Formats: sequence, C-alpha cells, structure tokens
Amino acid sequence: MRKLKLWFVPAFLCVASPCFSQNTPEVLFEKQGCERPQQGMALSGRTLFSLEDGGKVNVYDFRKADGKCIGSFFLASAREDNHANNAEFGIEKKRGATFPLLYVTVGKPGSEIDWICFVESIRKKGGRFQSELVQKIILDQCQGWEEKGYRAIFGAPSFLVDRERKGLWVFSAIKRTTPKVTKSFDENLYVATRFRLPALSEGPEVRLGVNDILEQVTFPFDIGFTQAGCMSDGKIYYCFGLGNRSKSCPAGVRIYDTDSGEITGRYDLKETVLQEPEDLFISEGWLYLNTNAVPAAETVPKVWRIDRVK
Repeated sequence: MRKLKLWFVPAFLCVASPCFSQNTPEVLFEKQGCERPQQGMALSGRTLFSLEDGGKVNVYDFRKADGKCIGSFFLASAREDNHANNAEFGIEKKRGATFPLLYVTVGKPGSEIDWICFVESIRKKGGRFQSELVQKIILDQCQGWEEKGYRAIFGAPSFLVDRERKGLWVFSAIKRTTPKVTKSFDENLYVATRFRLPALSEGPEVRLGVNDILEQVTFPFDIGFTQAGCMSDGKIYYCFGLGNRSKSCPAGVRIYDTDSGEITGRYDLKETVLQEPEDLFISEGWLYLNTNAVPAAETVPKVWRIDRVK
C-alpha cells in the first residue's frame, strides 16, 4: 500500500492552497429538458448522457452544443434512492448495444444500494434509447481491509473506469466529507483503491473484496464535499463543493495522480462556477464540468469547459 506524507490545515476551508495555472472556465451550453437534480454525466462519441437523481437520463448532441435534449430514458437501475451520482463509460460493449457499458455510481450514503455499481448497456433504435441492467458490481463494505493494511472508507464509493489501463478504481474518504462531519482537514483522507475491471463474462453479479485489491493510494484532504469525477491514464479528476449554496464549500476541482500519489492540479472555481458541481468528463484534451441549478444563482443547469488536460 502506498502511503503519503500529509500536510494539515486547522480549519475547514474548501480551498487550502493556491491553484495551478488555469484558463477561465466558460459555459459550453445550458441544458434543456431537466426535471430533477442533475448528477452524473458521460460522453460517448458525440452523444452526451446527463443523469438525474433517481435515474432519468437526458441526451444531448455534444458537437452541436446547443443544449437541446435529443432524447430521454430511464436507467434500468432507476429507483428513488439511486442518486446516479457518477457515470462512466467502459471499454466493453454488449452484443447489439449502441454504446459501451455505462458504470453508474449510486452515491447515496445509508442506502442499501450505496456500495453497488450498476453496469448498464444502452441501445439506440429508431431514435429512442433503452437501457438494460447487465451487471452489478458489489463492494464488500471494507470487510477485512484494515487487517490487511488498507484504509477503509466510510461509504459512498465512486466507481471510476480507467479505460486506458483497463482498471476500476473506487474513490472515497475515511469519513464523510461534509463540514458537519469533517471539521478540520487533519481528520480525513481521500482514498483511491484499484481493482480489476470485471468483464461481462464474469456474470450478472460480481463481488469485490479485500483479496481483489490491486493497490491503494491515499491523498491529503484539502477540499470538502465530494461530488463525482472521471479518470484518464491513471489520473483521477474530481469535483467538489456546493457552488454558492455554501460559503465554506465553493466549487473546486482536484487532479489526483495515482502513480506519484500527488495532487497535480487544483482549480478554485468559486468566482466563476456558482452552480453546484456534479460530474466531470474529458473530450479531445479538454476537461468539462456538469453542474446543477442553484436557485440562489441561476436557474438553468450548465455544461462548462474548464481547462486543457495536461
């Protein structure tokens, strides 16, 4: 297990150090057709899937970037406590499907399905989208992790697919990341744990436990209120905060390098992104952010272009 030297900050501030050089974020488009809180987002080709709390999905043409909803459907795993917090396309495609497998993180602490990643296969036919639940990946809730020298997480595992390296990472923290629970930075750590990426041939239900851990990396806790993110070639891109809903948790992004165990990018977005950050995705060398509407700021959810991926 890789360990890091930690640096501590005495008070709960969501941005603890100067951010790396960055472009000014800009709005790519405003999303139409939204009904419930916006959550995960994933891109396949030019088709952008925007998930809502509960499992409804709105579809947009990313190249046109006009914000017009070109379709909508419900995930096969849709239910009231499926927060649909994070969405990731994988590398495998089921026969007859139009898109690669979609990995959906629940992100609902306390729910009976919080430790499950729903794997869905999406098909488009005649202009309509339909999703089928093809696999459940169930994390063992950290049974035996500490006994074997690994850090246990509190819950809300975010399942991230590293498509380049064909791995599945789980990102979370040792305590819940809200100011009420984590009152100072030295109380918490972010934890990234790597597993194999289960194949469809492994069956409709795959359980991952301590004996399946390939490596684990811990990172300093320097920003609070986790949302969701994505992964590319060993780096985790993750967004945090509540926008202008909370002065103590404005919007921010971190880049975690699982090879070096270091934070290689910090973005302070409190002056530009007033909406609540929800998820990140990468396209053609650019990092994009999905946001949720905040009544006190602006009423229409947006997709933002943040910066070039280094």
